[in-house]
Amino acid sequence: METSPVHEMWGEAFGFVCWMWIFHRARNDLPVVLGWVHPWEHGHDDHGSHVHGEDELQTEWDTFLLKAIKPGEDDDDDDEDDDDDEEEDDE
Repeated sequence: METSPVHEMWGEAFGFVCWMWIFHRARNDLPVVLGWVHPWEHGHDDHGSHVHGEDELQTEWDTFLLKAIKPGEDDDDDDEDDDDDEEEDDE
C-alpha cells in the first residue's frame, strides 16, 4: 500500500504529539496509577490547609445532619403530590 509523503509526514507528526502527551500524563499521573500516591493527597497544596470559617461550616453541617436523620420528617412531599396528580390525569 502506498501513501503520499504528505500523509506520512502528518502521520509522524501526530504520532509524535500523541507520544509526547502520553509521556506528559505519565509524568504527572504514574505514581497515582501505580498506587504510590493517592490522588487526594496533595503535599504541595498550600491552599487546601486553610479553611476560613471552619467552625461555622462544622456547625452548619451538624445542624443539617441532625435535620436529615430525623425519621418521619421528609421534604419530598412534593414528589408524592406530583405522583397523585399524574394518577388523577390518567383517569
